[in-house]
Amino acid sequence: MTASQPTRRAAAVWRTARRAAAVLRAIHDEQVLMWELSWQSSRVRVDRAGPLAWTPTLDGPRLTGSHLPIPDGASTGDRP
Repeated sequence: MTASQPTRRAAAVWRTARRAAAVLRAIHDEQVLMWELSWQSSRVRVDRAGPLAWTPTLDGPRLTGSHLPIPDGASTGDRP
C-alpha cells in the first residue's frame, strides 16, 4: 500500500459527501419553494373596501368586521 492510496480514498469520500450535500440542499430548496407557493395560493385577500373582511385563522378563513349580524337565538349579555 502506498502513501497515495489513503489520500485518494479520502478524496473520493469527500467528493461523494459534497455531492450528497448538494443534492440534499437542492431537495430542501425545492421543498421550501413548494410550501411557499402553497401558502401564497391559499391566502385570503383582506384588503377589500368595506366593514367586513375575511381573516385567515388556524381553523380556516373567518369573517370579521363591525357589522356582523347577531343570530336570533344568541344572548347579548343583557339579563332582564
